[in-house]
Amino acid sequence: MTSKLTFALIFFASSFLTSLTSYSQTQLSGANSTPDYSLQECINYALEHNISLRQSELAIENSLVQLNQAKGNILPTLNGQYSLNSNFGRNVDPFSNNIVTQAIGTNSLGVGASMLLYNGYRLKNTVERSNLDLEAAKMDLQAQRNNISLQVAVAYLNVLSAQDMIEVSQKNLEVTRLQLSRTSKLVEAGSLPETNMFNLNAQLANDELNLVNTQNQYQGALLTLKQAMNLTDSRPFSVSRIDVPDPGVQPYPENTETVYEAAMNYLPEIKASEIREQMAEKNIQIANSVGIPSVRANLNWGSAYSSAAKNLVQDGFNTTTVTATTVFEGQTVPFTVDFQEPAFNRENIPYFSQLGNNQNVNAGISIQIPIFNGYNKKYQVQAAKIQQLQTELNTENTKIGIRQSIDQAYINMLNGAKSYSANLVQVDALEKAFAAAESSYSAGASNFVDYNLAKTNLDRALATLIQAKYDYIFRMKILDFYQNKPLQF
Repeated sequence: MTSKLTFALIFFASSFLTSLTSYSQTQLSGANSTPDYSLQECINYALEHNISLRQSELAIENSLVQLNQAKGNILPTLNGQYSLNSNFGRNVDPFSNNIVTQAIGTNSLGVGASMLLYNGYRLKNTVERSNLDLEAAKMDLQAQRNNISLQVAVAYLNVLSAQDMIEVSQKNLEVTRLQLSRTSKLVEAGSLPETNMFNLNAQLANDELNLVNTQNQYQGALLTLKQAMNLTDSRPFSVSRIDVPDPGVQPYPENTETVYEAAMNYLPEIKASEIREQMAEKNIQIANSVGIPSVRANLNWGSAYSSAAKNLVQDGFNTTTVTATTVFEGQTVPFTVDFQEPAFNRENIPYFSQLGNNQNVNAGISIQIPIFNGYNKKYQVQAAKIQQLQTELNTENTKIGIRQSIDQAYINMLNGAKSYSANLVQVDALEKAFAAAESSYSAGASNFVDYNLAKTNLDRALATLIQAKYDYIFRMKILDFYQNKPLQF
């Protein structure tokens, strides 16, 4: 946050001083059909078209994908398998285990389910870490949006101050013209020397040049605003002319402690840093789970088919005659015996019958116990603890930077109030001095040098007053920004 605010202050300081002295109404550049942009419209356009914001939005989408993936890892897995093979030549029949010399076609299929029951809450902590990462990314996006809104508001203030400055230039030019008209009549009447007209003509040319310069600077202020908005349209562009009220010199209603407490509760930079501290704690828990046993349940079903599988089907009987001999009364007597054996034919087993008969189911629980893994857990835990210390230091550094920025912004606001108050007094005194010098010069009681000096001093004081006014307003808006107050005038 400190670097972003510093950039905004530098941006304001450089562009404010260069573009503060210009103003251009519609009539200065001719008819303009393009509608004027209000401050909120400028901010909305910048937020919609900023490339960095789009990249951050994509980062949020990526974090959301990672979160959904982490949640999906908790769910059971279910996978199917199907294989079809052909074997030629000498093979083993997978059903009879006989050696056969023929082509065999086999087919196997199955479904397996697995679910992690316990692994030291690693998956649970991963989901929580991914959710924290998503929240941190959202806070980063909001911080960017705030910074862009502030930059646009600064550029918008520059345009408004430029409009006020050109109005002053126009009034100065009109005063010189009126004085030249009066002096011309007095010269024609012989009451004043002709050199007074020459001097006023030179002053008129100088005022016209100042007007042209401030108008050019006004165009530069508009360009700066367009660039802050990422507006590339080449059509005429202008902002809504609003009257920023004089800020007054009343004390700022909140002190630095109040502003700082509000900033701690509001600024997304603080929230993002604190969320990343929680992420670091989750990383330690995840690292510790590396050495914890994991338990997984498994369930598998499968079946198979083989073209070599046959059924034996009885087909009648086969008669076998056996010749034998016996001894009867000392003599060998031959005889025959007929045996009947059933005959079988080998028939193919249908495909779906094999699948039904060959089903098998396997259910079990497996436990993986880490014994030694190259000190993987040790180093992961050490790295996670170092990361935790880094996030804590980042949070502390962010808070210190914000506190310093608030203290500096408060001092700048007080100095701005003093400067604005002093400039009010100076302008009031110089207006009276110029009125007296103008009357004296018109009456011929003083010379042009005195008149021109009074006018120049007043012109410079008016320009300085406008600068002090918008500088003071901006300093207060910085403090309002820390308290989540709207950027309104």
